[in-house]
Amino acid sequence: MNLWKRAFLYSVRKKGKTATLLAFLLIMATLILTCLSIQSATKTATANMKKALLGYFTINARRLDMGITEETLDQILDMEGLSGKYTLRSYSYANYYDSDGTSLEINTEDAAQIPEGYEHAGRLIANSNSGEDSYFTEGGLELAEGNAITSENGNEVLVHEKFAKRNGLFLGDTILLGDPAKKNRTIPVTIVGIFTNTKEQDSIGMAPSYDLYDNIVFTNLSTASYLLYGAEDKTNVQYGDFYVNDPDELDRIIDETKKIPGVEWENCTLTRYDKDYQNAKESLEGLQNIVFIAIAVVSVICFLVLSLFLALRIRRRIHETGVYLAMGISKCAVLLQYLAEVFFAAVIALFLAYGTSSAISDQIGNRLLSQVTTETYETIDLTQDTKAAEQPTKDLGLSEVIVHVPTQNYLTVWCSDLVLCLASTALAAYPIMKMKPKSILSQMS
Repeated sequence: MNLWKRAFLYSVRKKGKTATLLAFLLIMATLILTCLSIQSATKTATANMKKALLGYFTINARRLDMGITEETLDQILDMEGLSGKYTLRSYSYANYYDSDGTSLEINTEDAAQIPEGYEHAGRLIANSNSGEDSYFTEGGLELAEGNAITSENGNEVLVHEKFAKRNGLFLGDTILLGDPAKKNRTIPVTIVGIFTNTKEQDSIGMAPSYDLYDNIVFTNLSTASYLLYGAEDKTNVQYGDFYVNDPDELDRIIDETKKIPGVEWENCTLTRYDKDYQNAKESLEGLQNIVFIAIAVVSVICFLVLSLFLALRIRRRIHETGVYLAMGISKCAVLLQYLAEVFFAAVIALFLAYGTSSAISDQIGNRLLSQVTTETYETIDLTQDTKAAEQPTKDLGLSEVIVHVPTQNYLTVWCSDLVLCLASTALAAYPIMKMKPKSILSQMS
């Protein structure tokens, strides 16, 4: 009778012992496979996080005489590592005139003060996409008529509905914008949109007249560039937000930006915005370390417990071992039979482990990953001052990461568990296998 048949018959005959071994091997395989699956999920979450939490840096060039020029912008956008997404912004003030040069009326009743020279002026905001400006995304403004400004050129504006009503303005009308500091610099613009505010301004009665919602005008970048810098046929801006593919590359990209010649970088402020990513990354790396330690601890404990279990099992079979040796069966064949018995149970356990691990790994993984969804993150207020603030819970989208059992991990567990079974069986059988046949036979009596 060959060793495989003997191993099979023993496993069938000793149902209780086989079931105990099977249960332990199933728990061992499930634990290791679950840990590996969660570890893989954290890597996937890190990759998804880089896409969801776009790191970016801002250049504040307000102190430069000509701001960020088109030449500088082109050199920045040619850098490796930028995603291609960017936002350009400028902020100024403008006097408002009709097409005949007559000053238009602004809201002064709700203002704390009317600065001298700004009796017919308001804040001028230029953005490469007006719909993405913080006034619309966070400040409670929304477009009521017309279209958002999405082009850098075109001399277009958005005005508040109350401002339009007060001055009898409609879509398609032309007004003049003039720089209060340079009264001889004016530019005609066309009204392409009318906006309103969905909530009352908090600073009513406290803000100067030019900062009231009614008196704000949104325009394109070229118009603001002309009023700010007198630049014609060129678009210079005060601020640029540049998004990167990998937040880990921010330092390198910022350093390369500062090396662009012809710019007084000492008069610029470059600020990085990746706090969301760094906080979540730190949490995920901590989770990966915990899982790695768990894998090592589980593997060591399982190896020791399995070795002890098999040692007790084989020690009780010393009489059987002696009979095999008396029948002329070699020690190697006896050891292979014991190993085959363990492998029979291990194979069944590994097949079952796929289902048990799939059932519990997603729940355990999501509980762990959800711990990184509340973070401290940076904000920029409407006056362009940067600050770090404790905000209400912000969902980083990591709580919905699906933890599944990758094929690679499943194959890894197959190999590792079979190696553990081999090592444990060899270690457990070593005290008996090193004995001489005569010593084994003498203990049978």
